[in-house]
Amino acid sequence: MEKLPARVGWHWIKQGWALFRKQPGGMMALLFVCMFASLIIMLLPVLGQILWALLMPMFTIALLQGCAEIDQGRRALPQFLLAGLQSPMRKHLLGMGLLNLLLMLLAMLAIYGISGEAMEGLRTAQARGSIKPEDVEGLFGGMLAGSAIYMVGWLLTSMTAPLIFWQKMAFSKALFFSVVSVLRAIRPLVSAVLILHLFYFFGIQIIVLVLGVSQLSVAGIFTLFLISLVLVHCMLYAAYAQIFGPPQTPPSAPATVDLDKQ
Repeated sequence: MEKLPARVGWHWIKQGWALFRKQPGGMMALLFVCMFASLIIMLLPVLGQILWALLMPMFTIALLQGCAEIDQGRRALPQFLLAGLQSPMRKHLLGMGLLNLLLMLLAMLAIYGISGEAMEGLRTAQARGSIKPEDVEGLFGGMLAGSAIYMVGWLLTSMTAPLIFWQKMAFSKALFFSVVSVLRAIRPLVSAVLILHLFYFFGIQIIVLVLGVSQLSVAGIFTLFLISLVLVHCMLYAAYAQIFGPPQTPPSAPATVDLDKQ
């Protein structure tokens, strides 16, 4: 696999946008189904957030499968939410979920380790009913470190779930190929992520500039956030399709496991 130049990231975004434009309603409906399921899971007492972290690869697969359907001229349907759970590779996808949970815990440890005192101070300020600027100053370092840990981990493992689902690889093998492929395509992937972040940031500024600080602007920012989530997955599908080739197995075909890849 040859190393790809940074400009390829922009092409992935354009390809992802083209996929989204073909069926914006279908992709947004699929995202809403995933978000509704996430909300129901997180409302479960005690284990809700842990279960949500474990099932995140299933939501990723749902959106990526929607992209694959659009790419192959079919419709993105809400029932793709169950594609990962119905796959014979679901135990390997849950292994990816366990890794995702570990990344979240590491990010939280970084936040508490660096900004623990600032968080305690913020709780005290909330209790007394007044929050001053100095109460939140110490949070920046911890939030930055935690976000960096999770983003780097997410980027390196971003190809793992689709490799498990589409190429029927075991978790360990898929993780290895994900890390290797991401490192070789690190420049376009990083450039694509940065461009999408800039798109979201400047989109917020434009919405606030046009609509001001109002309920309508909040609704506009939330809509932009949802579109950005879909575009991240569309871009990720475009990157996967170029690096590993587009998935060929139709969803209606019975899934089989290649034991040679286990």
